[in-house]
Amino acid sequence: MDYLIIEVETLLLKTGKTNADLIRATGHTPANISKIRNAKIKAIRLKTLLDICVELDCQPGDLIRRVSEIELEELTIARARNKILQRRNPDPSETLPTEVYVVDLSKE
Repeated sequence: MDYLIIEVETLLLKTGKTNADLIRATGHTPANISKIRNAKIKAIRLKTLLDICVELDCQPGDLIRRVSEIELEELTIARARNKILQRRNPDPSETLPTEVYVVDLSKE
C-alpha cells in the first residue's frame, strides 16, 4: 500500500521559515495552515500549493510525497530517532523533523 505524506514541517525547518510566513504567503488562517501542515486535509487548492511552494522555494513534490509502506516505516523510525536526539541535545540550530504526517485517505 502507498501513502501520501506532507513534508511542510521538514521544509519549514530547512528554510528557517515559520507558520506565520505561510499564513502571510497564502492568506489562510492559522487553523487552515495547521491542518495542511499536519496532514488533516484530503485536498488542497492548487493556488494554495503554489503559494506555499513559492514561500518555501520548493516544488510540489517536495511538499507532498508518495511513499510505500516500507518507506513510511523507515521514515517513522528515522523521525523517532530525531526526536530522541533532540531531547538529548536541544540545540535549536540543528532542529530536525520529528513527525511523519500521513494524509488519511480512508473512506468515511
